[in-house]
Amino acid sequence: MAFPPQTNIVRVNGQLSVLLTIQKAGDASTLDVISGIKSILPRIAATVPQQLKMSPLADQSIFVLGAINGVVREALLAACLTAFMILMFLGNWRSTVIIATSIPLAILCSVITLSLIGQTIDIMTLGGLVLSYLGLRLDSGEDG
Repeated sequence: MAFPPQTNIVRVNGQLSVLLTIQKAGDASTLDVISGIKSILPRIAATVPQQLKMSPLADQSIFVLGAINGVVREALLAACLTAFMILMFLGNWRSTVIIATSIPLAILCSVITLSLIGQTIDIMTLGGLVLSYLGLRLDSGEDG
């Protein structure tokens, strides 16, 4: 497969530069690709002339890590608020502890099962988990 010749000019801090864009394949993890590049970059730098300065310009792992941290933070907040609301409405510590431990345990079992069968957690998987959760709640006669 042939690529067309470069027709743009790359400047970094006002100086002519060369840009090498690395894109991950669809089934690769962004975090794995970035960590692999960061680990191999010093070995590549040792093989090129010292006048050549290599530096990463864009790092998508920052956004992925931010999204993961946001999901974890929101999950903890949701768990605490759910436990608080159950305690307020039921007024029973025992029921609150049972429900507050069963929800994270169910999510953990789902993630472990997905991992064992080789699935990743993406939008479709999360959507399926939400639908199955809502289906269980509707079957049990609870309001969604």
